[in-house]
Amino acid sequence: MNFDKFFELAKENGIIESQIEITKNKKTSVTLFKHEIEKFKVSDGQVVIACGIYNGKMGFASSEKISKDTFAYLVDQIKLTATYKEEKSEVGIFKGSEHYKRYSTYNKNLPLVPFEKKIELLKKIENAIYDYDKRVDLVDDPCYCEVETLTEFYNSFGLKLKNKSNYYYVAASAVCKDKEETRNSYSIVLDNDLDKIDINTIVDEAAGMAIKKFGAAPCKTGKYKTVINRDVMSLLIDYVLSAAVAERVQKHSSMLEGKLNQKIGSSKVTIEERPLTKNVFFSSFDEEGVATKNKTIIKNGVLKQLFYNRETAKKDGVETTGNASWGGGKMGTTYGNIYVKPGKKSFDEMIAPIEEGVYITEVQGLGTGMNTASGDFSCQAEGFMIRNGKIAEPLTLITLSGNLLKMLKDLVEFDSRSALDNGGTTISDALIKSMNIGGK
Repeated sequence: MNFDKFFELAKENGIIESQIEITKNKKTSVTLFKHEIEKFKVSDGQVVIACGIYNGKMGFASSEKISKDTFAYLVDQIKLTATYKEEKSEVGIFKGSEHYKRYSTYNKNLPLVPFEKKIELLKKIENAIYDYDKRVDLVDDPCYCEVETLTEFYNSFGLKLKNKSNYYYVAASAVCKDKEETRNSYSIVLDNDLDKIDINTIVDEAAGMAIKKFGAAPCKTGKYKTVINRDVMSLLIDYVLSAAVAERVQKHSSMLEGKLNQKIGSSKVTIEERPLTKNVFFSSFDEEGVATKNKTIIKNGVLKQLFYNRETAKKDGVETTGNASWGGGKMGTTYGNIYVKPGKKSFDEMIAPIEEGVYITEVQGLGTGMNTASGDFSCQAEGFMIRNGKIAEPLTLITLSGNLLKMLKDLVEFDSRSALDNGGTTISDALIKSMNIGGK
């Protein structure tokens, strides 16, 4: 597309400065059912988002349709939304950063692998799960999905940015039956290098974990030393980080209000945002066109940094952190590629001193059980008892409850087996001094 025509049309209509971003996605997926292809789908999607300054106010527009009339539609919508906006724009359109990091997250070899081989890989994973144990009754919705994304960003000051990326994910769930008891577990991996797939790990996370759940029962209600699996810990940490979004602090809806440069966790808690890490979550610019940078959010338990876009940064008299993101018809704030500093002990070394504790591996209902303003939460959970420093009997029908900031302050250590999860967080299992476990 000739985006210069958009800027010309915008200027002709009194939009003095503007920007436009187009994102195109191609998605190919296959799902199996008992060794046969159940679904095969190829889809293309795109979205165009634009904004501009009209009569001193910021207007926004978006469209999933790209045609000869798209630019005219975007211009009209920018004028319309700006007209009905009450506040003047304090920041305008960003001209551009002096320097942007360059790194391609697109693996050109991934689309060259015939899709037939990817289907064969998925069938191999499905067969391996079925062969793991005779109690595996069903491999539920084993899926291979591959996504290509191209994002182009332009503004009326001549800034031109582009990012092309691709990745795949493989997901499978094992449903296991033993007499009248049914248990399940799932595994999902995301990357853009097929050579990194470890079938044994997928099988262990799906079938192996489901088998271990047989005989699960609730423990006694009480306070326990609690080890939280890294996937669950990632969810909990995300709620803490969402409270570090400056807009929430400014609107007095954040548990972190007034806590900048104060200790909110133990000295074992150091969390960084690393958008420039060379993985599939790499990002060199935000959705205002600001160059991203790595930054420390919490250092040794002290809250050091909030997440800003240009508007919220201006309100606090600071520089943007390069975390702008479109959302709900306005410029919001997001974050990604989070790195939680691991500890030095292995998992076995970390749990060895625990005479009686609980290992949480899964939670359900965290979204409805979380008070994002106070950090109080309660949710259903599953896991295992820890007895005499070893993983013991499985647990189900238990609840995990507490407060996020108290949890951070009571965090004893992370273990050393740090890994990147599918949400873009690199994190380890964590030992908490005491948490409330509801059971029988």
